Amino acid sequence: MLKKFLGAVAIMAFAASAASAAYIPGPLPAGTFGGGTVPNNDDVFKAEQKASSAGSKLASATAKCYSKGAKNVSKGNPDGVAACVGTGNPAGKGALDKYAKTIGGLTALPGCHDYAGDGSLIAALVKGFQAGVYCSSPSGAFVDGAAGL
Repeated sequence: MLKKFLGAVAIMAFAASAASAAYIPGPLPAGTFGGGTVPNNDDVFKAEQKASSAGSKLASATAKCYSKGAKNVSKGNPDGVAACVGTGNPAGKGALDKYAKTIGGLTALPGCHDYAGDGSLIAALVKGFQAGVYCSSPSGAFVDGAAGL
């Protein structure tokens, strides 16, 4: 009896997970996603998902470049940020280079968006936040300490 019950539960769990993994193309909710569409072609959707993941990795890696660079400057060393971020050359080793290599390998990406161009935009956005990240006053006019205290 217990074996039959566990078997039935396992079959129901498999069926539920298979049903939840259904691929449903169509428009994405504008309130959550700001628009966009899940394409009819599953390969295109997978490529878009990989591009999205690559963009997230680029943002994180670029932020780490600036963090390491600030640490280097604090020790009187060259920052090394340019080499760490890279130039967008897929043969390079920088964060932007790795992004370009990933995007270049995604052949199913649709032509409606410039995924390769996103790399420099993401890197520029991360760079733009650095002044806010390292915001203490060089003259000591601000009281340095925890925010909101």
